Amino acid sequence: MIGRICLDHFRGVENRCVKLCRATLLFGPPNSGKTTFMEGAALLMQSRGEQWLALEGPLLIIHEPEDIHFGGDLEKPFGIELAVELEGSAVVYGYRYATATNYVEQWVARNGELLAKMAKRGDRGALLHPVEAELCVAPYAVMNEDVLITCGVVEDEQVRAAERALLDLRVGLKDKFYFISGRRLAAWKYTYETHVDLMPATSVGSEGQFTAHHLSRVLTQAAYERVREMLYAFLPLAGIEDVRVGLVKSGRIAMYVRSGGLWTNAYNAGSYTKAVLPVLLQLLLANPGAAVFIDDVDLAVPGTQAEKLLSGLLEIASARGLQLVLSAREPAFAAAAEKLGIHVASL
Repeated sequence: MIGRICLDHFRGVENRCVKLCRATLLFGPPNSGKTTFMEGAALLMQSRGEQWLALEGPLLIIHEPEDIHFGGDLEKPFGIELAVELEGSAVVYGYRYATATNYVEQWVARNGELLAKMAKRGDRGALLHPVEAELCVAPYAVMNEDVLITCGVVEDEQVRAAERALLDLRVGLKDKFYFISGRRLAAWKYTYETHVDLMPATSVGSEGQFTAHHLSRVLTQAAYERVREMLYAFLPLAGIEDVRVGLVKSGRIAMYVRSGGLWTNAYNAGSYTKAVLPVLLQLLLANPGAAVFIDDVDLAVPGTQAEKLLSGLLEIASARGLQLVLSAREPAFAAAAEKLGIHVASL
């Protein structure tokens, strides 16, 4: 579980942290930072284990570095820090980077004790804590124990503990984070290609673009029987009674939904269904124990439906052991969240 996200000069957030619980609603007006906190976590998570900060990945795509530097200042480093409950302990990991100078700095702590801090020095790097030593490469790799390779022998138990903590992050968070953005209405089509390169096994995609493909598996394969049962139990939350996916011509599939006894192509289903259905499916497909971040949970949802929708999402998340982090701007969602016992973080 992710217990805290801290941002420093990242996008429009100058310096702030948000506490997360098992179920959390980030609530605030437009441009208050709700999406920014989610994207900060997504950026680190899609870079996990990589040799560099991955600005383009399966969770989000950042087109220009100026977009993630506060005020567009490429000289000023931005920082992202996550506090994660992992293997029965609390691990804190932070990453700071400046595009103009390629300066990088990162740190890792466990149970309140700083284990290691590293930074770029010249063409290589330097271990700054718990002892000073030269690193053979600049510490660009994210959540990766390779950043602690020193040029000389360093016999220090804290350094070994830092290596273990980074290894735990790299391995323990694999396939444990999902993010659906507020752009999920744009991914809907009348038909879809039958085969998609590199489609994730348990993710509908950050824009819900793989919803139809995953539904075709859920509806037809025996391995998804339990998921299929839960899907039909919660379909009314998406405003529909039934859903089908089928081959319409060579290499193309289409999705159809039934509402009010009538079938229609899912593209014509209405914004409410198209906003909610990918969210439902993602909660059902996510690996147990994962964190699921849903931006703009109130997208196309009337305030009168807030409590019903949040209650259903919370029921699925609780049944599957998921951390649920949502964002909304509508006051009805904040009121419903408080009534349901969901932690509300006001921004």
